[in-house]
Amino acid sequence: MRLCALAVKTPKNILVIRFSAMGDVVLTVPVIQNLLKKYPETQISLLTNSFFHPFFDGIPNLTLYPVDLKGKHKGFLGLSKLVKELTSNQQFDVIIDLHSVIRTWVIGGLLRLKGTPVFRIEKGRSEKKAFVQRKIRAVLSHSTERYQAVFMKAGFDFSLDKIFLNTSNKFDTQKYINSKVINIGIAPFAAHQSKQWGLDKINEFIQQINQKHEVQFYLFGGGKSEVTQLNDLANNYDNATNMAGSFKLTQELELLKNLDVLIAMDSGNMHIATLLGIPVVSIWGGTHPDIGFNALYQPKENSIQITTDELPCRPCSVFGTNDCKLKETPFACMTKIEPERVISQLVSLDIFGEKKLDN
Repeated sequence: MRLCALAVKTPKNILVIRFSAMGDVVLTVPVIQNLLKKYPETQISLLTNSFFHPFFDGIPNLTLYPVDLKGKHKGFLGLSKLVKELTSNQQFDVIIDLHSVIRTWVIGGLLRLKGTPVFRIEKGRSEKKAFVQRKIRAVLSHSTERYQAVFMKAGFDFSLDKIFLNTSNKFDTQKYINSKVINIGIAPFAAHQSKQWGLDKINEFIQQINQKHEVQFYLFGGGKSEVTQLNDLANNYDNATNMAGSFKLTQELELLKNLDVLIAMDSGNMHIATLLGIPVVSIWGGTHPDIGFNALYQPKENSIQITTDELPCRPCSVFGTNDCKLKETPFACMTKIEPERVISQLVSLDIFGEKKLDN
């Protein structure tokens, strides 16, 4: 499908589409917030999974529409029903497709039949593929910049200033987070093995810190398997608590916000934490932060990785989906990262400095 050549001069009512994944959805937040700061008269309707709605709390002029792709909005007929629901009492000036998959093409196509211009994200697949193939080494556009570019094509002109998630502050985190000690969060999981440091390394990391510092660890994840594994890990330590599976998303956001630092993989938790304004030390294996997925607002040194000089096969994948081809040392991109290196970065961030007694 081709993009419409022109949008209305000053769109007032916008439909934005981004279904998944969690990290990709949360990265729309600073883009939408910056646009509305520049264009406060604009109304935005966001079509996304209802689970992600807490990310957008407190944003003015934003209406959230839940999509049920496995139920009433499944298939072409379901998407047609969705379009009727969206347009039953309003007319959109422009459609901003930040996902650009078959489902969003269908929605955009049906709305374009009604005369609404559609603008879709340019994902930069060829650039990212060239980066993985080591044909280029330039830092690629961040996902937020690619989102911004879609709005720019639709006639909006705004900068991407540093903006964080709004949280409700209604959850009493003091029951779970002791502000008098150093609080380190760990989110050890990611969608693919090449993006996971591994629980053995996490164990070593915790043990080495416990030898020198008084710390409380908080473990984050999701799903039955991850909850079970994190329970087993937490049971090894008096100062480790598994937070997975016990809290609503709104509550997890409050808990994360009150940590001193989060250790994360290339994952949604990494993006969420950095948008909550806390330091995030991320660990990278099969993927690479320069492809456009690095943690916003974090110094480059917070991205821990084996260089391509040390391991020429890095990165092996844009999204971490490729199998490791190293037979003798599989996933060396992760196993070669030692806990001492991560701890050294925490020291450089002064994470182990004295806690304020007036907290």
